[in-house]
This record gives sequence, structure tokens and C-alpha cells, in this order.
Amino acid sequence: MKQVLGSDMCSQLLFIHAFTGCDTTSPIFSVGKKSAFQKLVNGELTIQTCANAFLLPNQANSVIEDLGSKAMAVLFGGKSTDSFASLRYNLLIKKIASAKSFVTPERLPPTKSSTKYHSFRVYYQIMVWTGKESDMNAVDWGWKLEDNQFVSVMTKKTAVPENLLQMVHCNCTTACRTRCSCRGYGLPCTPACGPCQIENCENPHNQPLQEEECDYDYL
Repeated sequence: MKQVLGSDMCSQLLFIHAFTGCDTTSPIFSVGKKSAFQKLVNGELTIQTCANAFLLPNQANSVIEDLGSKAMAVLFGGKSTDSFASLRYNLLIKKIASAKSFVTPERLPPTKSSTKYHSFRVYYQIMVWTGKESDMNAVDWGWKLEDNQFVSVMTKKTAVPENLLQMVHCNCTTACRTRCSCRGYGLPCTPACGPCQIENCENPHNQPLQEEECDYDYL
């Protein structure tokens, strides 16, 4: 294999294997090893950079978090500079537009927080494989101790804001002037609503979409 791929790419396979899921790291829904490997073979610069950086010992948590986020964005077809908020939102809108049934959350990219701890575990595992983990503590790299056993830290942020859990969506065929459930509950209409689809909606609670990160671990 080394003669075919070269020594550098063989070393980079550790990142591909761990990042897309191994015995100690979670697989990424809809992103397989084949597609990730293909990006590496095709010379995708972000993947190559991350694969090389994850091989180096003594990396700071902030560096691994940043690189892991960039790799995750690229694997989901985005740019390394895309925020998770915009990437998840844009993919959700595309899937809603073409979906014939409910779009399940696992079909979206992981959140920023979950990607952070996933990347930590990936880096720690690569250090274990290469024998460079002696000065590292697993609890600093995506793990926690529960009943004397190591358990993955999935995220440390609230999955969604409380008002989203109680979200109401309408199915108005008019402009949401009167008998609109969203308007009645004081909520804005969203792309999840029916024919109104915001464009011709007169719900006074609608607000312009803000393209920025939020305090919650969603979108």
C-alpha cells in the first residue's frame, strides 16, 4: 500500500479512519470512509492539512477544534470557512425543498460543539496509535469519567432553545392575517410552515434572518 499511495498518504489515513469513525470515535451519518478518502486522493487541501496536523504531538485544543471544524464542513460539501450555523441552515433548506417526508436531524452536519469533542477524540486516538499520548489526559480530549469508565462527551451546549421545542407551525393558505396558529402564539412563521412560506405572509412577528452564530448548539 505504501508503494501505491506513498508514505505521506498512508500516514494521513489515520486521520481519515478516526475522523469517519473507528472503535473509539463515532461515525458521521452520510459521510463514509470512501468519500473522505476520495477527497484526500483528489488533493483537497483542507483535508490534507488537517490530516497532517492531527499527526503532530502537543497540539493545542483550540487548534484541533478549529481544524476539525474545517474538515467537517468540507466533508459535508461546504467550504472550510463556512460557519456551522450557515452550513446546517443551508443544507436544511435544500433538503426540505426536495424531501418527500420529514427531514431527520442526523442528515444535517453535526453541531459546532459536538464536532469539537469529536475532533478531540480523533486527535487523542491518533496519538494513541502513534504512541505519543503519554503526556495527555483523556478527559481533556473529549472523554469523561463515569463510574470509573470513560464515556464520550457529546456536547456541552443545549441542543435547542426551549421555545423551539414548543414550536408551532401553521398551514395557512392565505397571508396569515387571522386564523394563523403561529400568529396566535406570538411566533414568527418559518420554512416549516405551509403555503404561506413567509414570502406573502403578513404575520407581524416575522423577523429577518440573521446570518450569525447563536448561543445554542443548533443550526
